Amino acid sequence: MKPFLPVLFILPFLFSCKSTHFSPKNFKGTQIVVGTSGGVTGMMKEYILFDNSQLFLSKGIKGEWRELTTLKKATTRQIFKKAADLGLSTLKFNHPGNMTYYLIMKQPPRSNEIRWGESGILPPDGVSAFYDYLTSLF
Repeated sequence: MKPFLPVLFILPFLFSCKSTHFSPKNFKGTQIVVGTSGGVTGMMKEYILFDNSQLFLSKGIKGEWRELTTLKKATTRQIFKKAADLGLSTLKFNHPGNMTYYLIMKQPPRSNEIRWGESGILPPDGVSAFYDYLTSLF
């Protein structure tokens, strides 16, 4: 009975711990932004993945953010590693079109954006495949 009392005392503290959730307005860590904009309607669709595994979506002209899910930590690490392997934090490519696709690597205070969509100009190797992988995963 004596070992039961300390466990009973500690148990509420274990359940009161929860991870901190952020929003796109207040997160200060590394982020990957995946999006599209333009077309006939000028609509935008944008995902943000934080390095803490939170995933957000913004659609439409208003751009209101809503949290979709929290990815598995291993999946998030894999995504950020692939982004680093592609050099997204330093790669320079800016060829928007009527329908523009983009990837943004935010590592505060720095940010780097890659945009493509211009007719006849392909993005650097691996960028389009990475974009397709992320949009299929999200």
